[in-house]
Amino acid sequence: MTPAPQVMTSAAGDYSRNLWLVPGPRDSVHPLCLFLDAEHYLRDMDCLPLISKLMAGGQIPPLTLAFVSHVSSEDRQRDYLWNPRYAQFLAEDVVPWVCARSNARTEGNLICGLSLSGLAAAHVAFQYPGLFSQVLCQSGSFWWLAQQELELPVNHARFWLSVGDQETETEVTHPPSGLYQEISQIEGVEWAAAAFQDQGATVHYQQYKGGHAIAPWRAELPAALCWLLAAQQVDNGVHSQGIS
Repeated sequence: MTPAPQVMTSAAGDYSRNLWLVPGPRDSVHPLCLFLDAEHYLRDMDCLPLISKLMAGGQIPPLTLAFVSHVSSEDRQRDYLWNPRYAQFLAEDVVPWVCARSNARTEGNLICGLSLSGLAAAHVAFQYPGLFSQVLCQSGSFWWLAQQELELPVNHARFWLSVGDQETETEVTHPPSGLYQEISQIEGVEWAAAAFQDQGATVHYQQYKGGHAIAPWRAELPAALCWLLAAQQVDNGVHSQGIS
């Protein structure tokens, strides 16, 4: 059952977002799994039953789960485009708030996002490498990052970067702001995989069959979480490709 949302407001008062919290066990310290784009993961993907099954079966460790609302299309583009203030809100407001209400640990956690929020998840991990050491980016909008002149810092996190084999469209304009995408989603994710690996990250590049859609993201979620949360786990039939 999806919990009722709570309102999370930043200490500075400049952010206020709905947050859904599913605390893990109180008798042991465990990782936090922070999901951006809560509406997509909770409502569209219905991810809670999948994650509960993985934990019950011992395929992933017990987790505290937190889901942060994207609010609107305008907020998504403002917050998720490598925005340092939004990253600070997540790391310095949301995570301490969650940890005060659960037994989640304060370092070495997992952050997840899709499309634009996949880009944001990577940004948070680069800005706060001690806090998040596992990162799930499903069809991350890394075409945007490839179009910038940004220098990435060294990072030793584990990244699962995925993209659909049908995500080939180029020269796309994204509402509501008219954000311009010059290269394809595939080119952007492949660029990110190589760039992140060059900075010291461990990268699993996953190209699935399909497009920019909820169904393949939901289908790959169990394998992605298992790989990210269990470094020694054997990859059970999932195609893994290193980038060099």
